[in-house]
Amino acid sequence: MTTRRPVTPEDLLAIQYLDGAVPSPDGKLIVATIRTIDAEKDKYFAHLWLLSADGGLPRRLTHGEHKNGGSAWSPDGKAIVFVSNRKEKRPQIYRLRLDGGEAECLTSLDGEISCLEWSPDGAKIAFVYRPFNSTDHGHLPGSVAAKQAAAAKKEGKELPPPSFRHITRIAYKLDGYGFLPHARSHVQVLDVASGALTAVTSGDWDHETPTWSPDSKSIAFVANRQGDAEYSAYTVSDVFVVAASGGEARNLTPGPGVGYGPSWSPDGKTIAFIGHDRADDWWGIWNIHVWIVPASGGAPRDITPDLDRIAQDATIGDLHDVHGGGSPVWSRDGKSITFPVSDQGSTHLYAVPAAGGATRPVTKGSIQVMAMARGRDAEDFTIVWNTFTNAGTIARLDGASGARRDLWEPNRDFFAGLSLVEPEEIWIDAPQGHRVQAWLMKPPGATAGQRIPMILEIHGGPRAQYGATYMHEFQVFANMGTAVLFSNPRGSQGYGEAFTQAIVGNWAAPAFDDLMLAVDETLRRHPEIDPKRLGVTGGSYGGYMTTWVVGHTDRFKAALTQRCVTTIPTLLLADDISGSSMGEFGAEPWTFAPILWEQSPLAYVEKIKTPLMITHSMEDLRCTIGEAEMLYKSLKWLKRDVEMVLYPAESHGLSRMGTPTRRVARLHIMRDWFVRHLNPAGAPPATTEAGAHALAMAGSRRA
Repeated sequence: MTTRRPVTPEDLLAIQYLDGAVPSPDGKLIVATIRTIDAEKDKYFAHLWLLSADGGLPRRLTHGEHKNGGSAWSPDGKAIVFVSNRKEKRPQIYRLRLDGGEAECLTSLDGEISCLEWSPDGAKIAFVYRPFNSTDHGHLPGSVAAKQAAAAKKEGKELPPPSFRHITRIAYKLDGYGFLPHARSHVQVLDVASGALTAVTSGDWDHETPTWSPDSKSIAFVANRQGDAEYSAYTVSDVFVVAASGGEARNLTPGPGVGYGPSWSPDGKTIAFIGHDRADDWWGIWNIHVWIVPASGGAPRDITPDLDRIAQDATIGDLHDVHGGGSPVWSRDGKSITFPVSDQGSTHLYAVPAAGGATRPVTKGSIQVMAMARGRDAEDFTIVWNTFTNAGTIARLDGASGARRDLWEPNRDFFAGLSLVEPEEIWIDAPQGHRVQAWLMKPPGATAGQRIPMILEIHGGPRAQYGATYMHEFQVFANMGTAVLFSNPRGSQGYGEAFTQAIVGNWAAPAFDDLMLAVDETLRRHPEIDPKRLGVTGGSYGGYMTTWVVGHTDRFKAALTQRCVTTIPTLLLADDISGSSMGEFGAEPWTFAPILWEQSPLAYVEKIKTPLMITHSMEDLRCTIGEAEMLYKSLKWLKRDVEMVLYPAESHGLSRMGTPTRRVARLHIMRDWFVRHLNPAGAPPATTEAGAHALAMAGSRRA
């Protein structure tokens, strides 16, 4: 019998992150991307593994201190191409023949490479390329700084920062990336035999996700080519088709709304995509559906009009960045289309007749299907699925019956030794007529009659969902002796468009009511939870709501707001997202209208009496660091119990994709804060400098 031990922050370093699985054209082989952490070097490396769809041990294909990923199969199944940074730490396209030999570099580019797809005839590879800024960009010509930059590039070293940045666009930065290059991303085609490159798109727009027609003559892609594209980044995207040799692209979806994830039917006559036809969207207000459009042109048609769900994966975890979902996938005979759906805390696969009709669920149970693909000549799908206690399993899925055959769970042996907690599902009837779904994780070592504290976790988004995926943070909290409650209040995805839209123009109040309802019902069902030892935390929108909660109730003994939003106007004026906020908030941010102030947690700062820790990444471009500093300084002036922890060189996505040591430190800091204030039985000793000092001071005061 395996002895299970408590989950610790450091266990994050041992997890194998399953980032993708791509089947061969016949579906018999699968290339998986596994990302791991080198704790000594404090870096991530990613490598490719080959496994058989019939079972057996996987074989590692790549080695070294590199990042490899983005695989695509040759149509004959004898080779793969992928992106690797092994050459001067700059990404290039490599080809690896599976009958043996070393990977062969096919490009010599100086920029970002993504979205590889091999043409069905095997002659070409389409991809997206965005050049880096030249070394003389941001420097005076002939200056010492310009010469240093040129020398660094020649030697393959990291370039020094520019002397200045000249900005002319509204979208000039992106969280997790930094300042955007001046060049646009375009679809390129690489001739495999000659190595010749052809740019098939041009212009002052970005282009994404090229996909080949079955006859290899055309490429579908996604772009916003509106005249005011920089002002409509979140409200417009269209599906285009262009000849593989280049030329004038045809817009297949010229109406209002968004379309992306194009997928050709097997006969090449139709393109399926996901999107909606609303002109006033802002970050998930409207449902995303599955649409089809003739490849030759014609009116697009929504083939899932009665599906009151979003056709994307909106489930939030802390092992991968938020990814949304991929393209819909046609059946081999072209009669049906399979796609992901966020539904009541799960991400399921649904199928719909290609001509339209009733949708049907393909998968069932509490599950997150994170990735899905089908080899061109295969019947079964290859999927990656997660649960509350499973960080990723590759499986084959029968699209007709839903039967699943699991092939590889990279973390199975490691997780077998951990005290992972399965949550209890709770449904609560709200007075307004809707229902709220929540989950409770109790400490694995809790004994009968023992009073235990509880932490309320609030998700970000806001239009996302908590659910059936592994959350290391939750497991760490449960294993330190606290119960963990997480739920999907109004504004979340997975419960229909009306539920999602309930926070439009009122970002906090409906969600606050639902969160308190979940707390009250949990306390009613579980008298062992101590109502005097409640904590609350969340990040991004969850940080916004955490600050809102402690500004509207004193029932929590401690709170920790992460990457928070303090005021709506400053969030919108300083973040990396462009677009009008009228539809979401009822006013534009530069007006500082009363409706915006009423939705801002800082308006209620004088009511905050709960001890509060504020954590924020110093290079957060989504919710900028000023949001944390305004809250901290306000509370300090009010002489409230407040502390702030800042993470250098990290972005908004620290908890998911940050530097390993800082991700681990973050978990220790959070754990120490709640141990200090909630005092769970058998909790581990403080490990951070601040936590140890605070506990020592508390002990001296008790003495």
